[in-house]
Amino acid sequence: MCITIKMGFTDKMCNEVARHVVNDVFLVNYKPTIKENNTWYKNLNDFLVVEWDRLQETNFSQNEFTDDEEEMIARDAMDILLDNLNVDEDDFEEFEQQVDWMKFDDIIGHYTCLYL
Repeated sequence: MCITIKMGFTDKMCNEVARHVVNDVFLVNYKPTIKENNTWYKNLNDFLVVEWDRLQETNFSQNEFTDDEEEMIARDAMDILLDNLNVDEDDFEEFEQQVDWMKFDDIIGHYTCLYL
């Protein structure tokens, strides 16, 4: 059985932006910080704290996305990242609270400005 999901223009655009932001910016910055002996959530949260602090010292330009689009981009970026890290739904639900997802959203928002 084949299930087709129809995405509108905005959904596709937000997903494409999220994919580029995660693959071309986030993972490029994140991967060198991964410590093999740490859990996925410890590595990720450690990176988020350091990267968020670093970005607070930079000029944050406004992007041209609506609030809804920014939310879609952040949600898609999280899904894309978790897929890249091979984190399944059970693992995510168990350790979701160990990651500061607000910092993740802020970082993605900053990286999105670089995409434009």
